[in-house]
Amino acid sequence: MNRYWAEGIHVEPTWDHHGDESWFGDRMVRVAGHLFPPRFRIFMKCDASQVEMCIALQVDQGGFIEQENGTTVHGVSSDQQKDQVRAAARKLALPLALAMIPFGAARETETGWEWVAAAWSPPAARKVGEHLAGAQLLLLKELRRRTGAKWWDIYLPRIEETAFIVACAPSEKSTRAVIVEDVCPRTCVSRTQAYLDLHAARELGLIPPARCDSAGNPLR
Repeated sequence: MNRYWAEGIHVEPTWDHHGDESWFGDRMVRVAGHLFPPRFRIFMKCDASQVEMCIALQVDQGGFIEQENGTTVHGVSSDQQKDQVRAAARKLALPLALAMIPFGAARETETGWEWVAAAWSPPAARKVGEHLAGAQLLLLKELRRRTGAKWWDIYLPRIEETAFIVACAPSEKSTRAVIVEDVCPRTCVSRTQAYLDLHAARELGLIPPARCDSAGNPLR
């Protein structure tokens, strides 16, 4: 996480930022199989570097984007350093902060969602494997993809191509055959990754209903 986001990361959600009131009436959305608020704001600071960042995020096509003029950085002086702080956060500090949200930091309500935790402290980078449970560790790995530029430049286009291939396949052809014979050769990924892309496409609403079971899962 480089020198800006070393050990001692502290995260606080925001409740009272002016203009955010309507966000709490949004319905939570699924990202990598877990529920997240579609719009939210968190405050992050690092005890080691004394860097602070308040960031407003929005879920967009399964990834997390910064809202326009929604990020402020303190603890460094130049604009270049502020950009470096933001970029460094996306490598691990921000995914670590986000990985806590579905596991007790926020929850659904009848009218939308609410923060539950007043604050949380993600584990140090070198101790992630020791402190995160299996499901949370898997989510962290996926969030590292979904907070980076490659999500929109590489991963999402590949997921969309997978969905297109499946949608255009003959109805009599099994989804497994489509994956093995069509998706893998055209997207240059393994069968396991192709199925992961297929599930991501379902989550994003890209898989045609005819290729899903009654629960919305891609047929194999």
